[in-house]
Amino acid sequence: MLRFIYFLFFSTFGFLVSNAQGVNFYPELTVGNRSISYQHIIGYKFNDNWSINNVSLFDTEYTNDKNNIFFIRNMLSYNVNKHFKINVSLGVKNPGAFTTLTTQYQYTSSSIKLSYAIGSTYQNGFTLEQTLTMNYTPSLTKNIQAYINLFVVVNTNLKELDRGIQQLRLGIKKEKLITGIATNLDQFTKAEKTLENFGVFIKYNF
Repeated sequence: MLRFIYFLFFSTFGFLVSNAQGVNFYPELTVGNRSISYQHIIGYKFNDNWSINNVSLFDTEYTNDKNNIFFIRNMLSYNVNKHFKINVSLGVKNPGAFTTLTTQYQYTSSSIKLSYAIGSTYQNGFTLEQTLTMNYTPSLTKNIQAYINLFVVVNTNLKELDRGIQQLRLGIKKEKLITGIATNLDQFTKAEKTLENFGVFIKYNF
């Protein structure tokens, strides 16, 4: 029941916020072999230079609550120019609160969006954080596009892996609705603990 309440709360919150002028809202639900997960991105631009966004993820395993994953990050960004921005983030994730400062490169065309960020995260010590996001949506027909999305995060103290995340989405996009197959891979502390989830996803871009 608690899982359902969490899901309902964040779904409703995101929907209400998405109706505010100038706010973008991208919710996604994944149902896999190990767990069910909900994640969203909510973004708002103050002007051409300043923007904020919230990224939230809740992943609940069917049989073991000890393997639940949570991630909430609030980020303030400053666009230096068309391709570079500086980000400051505060949030909470397994196992606690964190703060991050990164420099980000981004490239956007009609069908490709590419982003790479590098910086430092503090959570019980400093780690080097690198984030790669790639989104490719080539046209298949007049109204349908293929959808390929890769998201990778690596935190390391330069000696060992502290936290790793890889998400791959392959599917079909029609206007604002996207659906397809999903892969989520997570690694914790020297990769001694790894979690895998394979399933289907549905996403809508408000």
